[in-house]
Amino acid sequence: MDSMDFNIGIEGVGVAVLQELWNKVAFQAMEIVSETRDVVIGKDSLQEFSRSISELSTLLRALDAKRVESAMGLESTKAALETLNSQLIETGKIIKGYKSGSCLCLLLHLNSIRLQMQNFSKEIATTISSFQLVNLDMSLKLKTMINQIINNLRSTEFRSTVAIETLAFEIENSISQHSRNREDAMNLLQKIAEAVGAKANASLVQNELALLKQEKEEMEDQKKQAEALQLDQLIQFLYSTKIVTRPQNEEISMYHQQCPFNSFICPLCNEMMTDPVAIFCGHSFERKAIQDCFRRGERNCPTCGEELLSLELTPNVNLRSSIDEWKLRDLDFKFQAAVSGINNNDYSRQNEALENMQILIEIPRYAVKVAEGGLIPKLVEFLKYKRLNTSATLKCLYYLAKHCDDHKEVILEAGVGRRIVKQICRGEKGLDAIAVLLELSKQETLRDKIGATKDLIPLLVSLLHNDNPDVSQKAQGTLQNLSSNTSFVIKMAEAGHFQPFVARPQERRALMAADLIKMQLKENNIKDLADGQFIQSLIQMLSSNSPAYKSACLKCVKKLMVYPRIVRQLLSDSVTIRLLLGLISFVGSDSHLKQEAGEILTLLVGSCQHLEFQMHQGLQELQSKHNVSLFMQLVFNSVPETKIQFLHLLLELSPKSHTAQNLIRSDRDAIVQLFAALDGDLCEVKKWVLKLVSCISDNHPNGVPLPPSPWKETAIKTLVAILTCSLDIEERSIAAAIIGQLPKDDIIIDEILKKSEALKAIREVICTEEEYKGFRPSANVHSSLLENALAALLHFTEPTKPDLQRQVGKLEVHPSLVRILSSGSSLAKKRAAIALAHLSQSTSSSKPEATLMEKELKNSMASRRVMNLLPNLSWCCSTSTEHESLCAVHGDACSPRDTFCLIKADAVKPLVRTLSETDTGVAEAALTALETLLTDHNTQSHATAAIVDNQGVVGILQVLEKGSLSAKSKALDLFQKIIEHTQISDPLFQKSERILIQLLHEDVFKKKVALVLRQMSIIPEQSSYF
Repeated sequence: MDSMDFNIGIEGVGVAVLQELWNKVAFQAMEIVSETRDVVIGKDSLQEFSRSISELSTLLRALDAKRVESAMGLESTKAALETLNSQLIETGKIIKGYKSGSCLCLLLHLNSIRLQMQNFSKEIATTISSFQLVNLDMSLKLKTMINQIINNLRSTEFRSTVAIETLAFEIENSISQHSRNREDAMNLLQKIAEAVGAKANASLVQNELALLKQEKEEMEDQKKQAEALQLDQLIQFLYSTKIVTRPQNEEISMYHQQCPFNSFICPLCNEMMTDPVAIFCGHSFERKAIQDCFRRGERNCPTCGEELLSLELTPNVNLRSSIDEWKLRDLDFKFQAAVSGINNNDYSRQNEALENMQILIEIPRYAVKVAEGGLIPKLVEFLKYKRLNTSATLKCLYYLAKHCDDHKEVILEAGVGRRIVKQICRGEKGLDAIAVLLELSKQETLRDKIGATKDLIPLLVSLLHNDNPDVSQKAQGTLQNLSSNTSFVIKMAEAGHFQPFVARPQERRALMAADLIKMQLKENNIKDLADGQFIQSLIQMLSSNSPAYKSACLKCVKKLMVYPRIVRQLLSDSVTIRLLLGLISFVGSDSHLKQEAGEILTLLVGSCQHLEFQMHQGLQELQSKHNVSLFMQLVFNSVPETKIQFLHLLLELSPKSHTAQNLIRSDRDAIVQLFAALDGDLCEVKKWVLKLVSCISDNHPNGVPLPPSPWKETAIKTLVAILTCSLDIEERSIAAAIIGQLPKDDIIIDEILKKSEALKAIREVICTEEEYKGFRPSANVHSSLLENALAALLHFTEPTKPDLQRQVGKLEVHPSLVRILSSGSSLAKKRAAIALAHLSQSTSSSKPEATLMEKELKNSMASRRVMNLLPNLSWCCSTSTEHESLCAVHGDACSPRDTFCLIKADAVKPLVRTLSETDTGVAEAALTALETLLTDHNTQSHATAAIVDNQGVVGILQVLEKGSLSAKSKALDLFQKIIEHTQISDPLFQKSERILIQLLHEDVFKKKVALVLRQMSIIPEQSSYF
């Protein structure tokens, strides 16, 4: 799949997700409409709101997300839909509470609920406006509906009747006065029943009591004491009607419920007092509440209204003692109830008990009582059941572990570790669970059992990057506690957490390095291993006397070197390479260790750019004469695997170090042995030797460093034999590359090549089956083989080697060269163009005398024009074939078979096409070839015309716009000659004028461009550019 298809796929997924969200919003709107149908209190306002939401649902079904997304954009539409969905969900919750909650609470809080609904209605209207639906291409009816929905939602008022507001006041007044008059309570209940459309009977009271008790428990759980107190007052009001009888268990606890309401509750803040103080008249208040009252300027008692003669506050010690005593008894009572609930088989009772116990058990004495009461196994077992409150259970286990050191093992033996692992794997929140493990792991004797829990350590490692920082911190602490055990540290490292591994004592590093070799490492966890101290300690293992330690170190380092951060650390420590060299040079070292050390050096060298090479002291040591000689000796005097490894090292080293390259080239004995190795039977060694010879020859001014005679002749013949006979394409390719880099001025080399089959082998590579005329070339020729074969061909096409050039002419390889200009790689095109330039240059210099050639050309051209005018006449002394084969530039001068001409070879147009190549050197080589047509002044007008006819000006202008500096210079010279001898079309003239004027701003071309522009009569003779 291309990138465009991929992007379309991603967009499709985005729109699908958006459509699903759109459908959710529509569904949520219908849910609200459904919920508001049977509301009694405030029905009119809610029905009006419901109609607007129903219209919104209809509108959403009429549209689709994709239309809106195309107008707003994916992210904006998604954000607006998420906001609207959230608003509808919150509104739905209010309406559900409206219906399902206590009628007494609803009446009491009707004003605040009304305000909430008012605000949500306006917010929903604002969100709908943000969609800008009216700007979409839709019917007028839909646009009108949109505006109507927005206006209705903004103008909807949630009102309550005067009767309802009066009733709410009466309820609040009744509960605040703690009225217990049955007759008053019954009258008020009757009014409430009429307001909600029910009967004032036992069913209503029982339903209300159940709802109020449930809401009270929720408020107590949330520590909302004032709200819980108010709900309790409503419960007492219902019991005061005596329609239903108070349950016996509630009678028993009445003492604990009644006392706070009377003397323990501060009349000012309506909360139980913690620091009660008495004022002058004798009434008691919470200290902060009465102080705030006095600061406001009050001088009368808030309870009795008596004017206070003094504002002195006296601690009410007796009251405080009573409150503390009551709290203690209340806690004991709640604890007994919680224990009873935990031992009950009813899930609801157990959950209620866990909710209470998680608060009580924070107090150490209750934690001890739970442990001594044998409840730990039961609490651990509770973690199995999703119906039970696992969060509260874990809180209980956490405080048990925190306060009961003697019972931590009991918690562990009950299987808490495995339960926690399963729970977190199910996706449940892990904070409380990890807190339990952290607390247990603080006890050293338990760490082995904790760490041995299946999958626990990988799970803890995965939590290190949890979004909740408390979770990751506790997981880190637990792992730190467990890291006293070496096997656990290995497990942590295997899971990707290396910090404890790095911190291990040095004496254990060797064993841990062996384990590290077996681990699967990841990039995001490698930062701990890149610690300088760890790497240094690891490398120091190479100085050990133990071969096993050295081997473990080498394998470990090799494994780590796939990570650039580790490589940089190894290079920054100068000891690294020094110790590796010491291992290699030590006579007693095992060949396998030397080979691995060589591999690491190869990787280190390969990881550096040329400019970085001089920055690292260790790498500079590799370039010394001693070490280069050491590597060469290992190449010649080791087992094949070691030979290959050190050939590879030298191959990496040579291009980046001129010092090393020159040391190898200048070592006569080494060069003799390298070429001698090419006659060996070991194919792999031979191939690496070829690579090294090619590498030290590449781009060197002296070419291939050959051994002295008679080894030189043998070396050339060996290279030719590999090129012509080897079945290995890569071997042939490298041999061709080396032949292409042989010294150009050596008669012995030329003579050997002339007598060899090398040129035929080159022709076999570069020619297609049709061009080869009966001889079938190798199928699927590798591109590098073709490129290097062309490099070797350049040795034969050198203008200074006429004998070799004649061989090339006889084999007629020029059609293949022309084809490669159109179908080859950039490098192949460059070399093909250079070869054509060589051939054209040589034949241009050997053409007949210029005046005679010009005369012949004019006569032949004149004859052709006459024949073209009178095509139907029969001409004697002439055939059509003769005229068709006549060269447009050279006439008959290039008719001889051994004379090469770019025009005859149909090479001009392919050369012009290559001028558009942006790769370095291709365009320049093509320009060089085209310039060979212009060497004779007498034929320049015809030559430039031929270049123009083949769209040469277009190609030259492309080079002037985008080419390299050297290519631009050549293109400018060629363009100047074209302008001098040939006219170009007006559009090309104008385009060239624009490009040349731009080139005037480049200092290197300024003068030359000015001359061309003067020649084109664009700038005057006396211009300041001259």
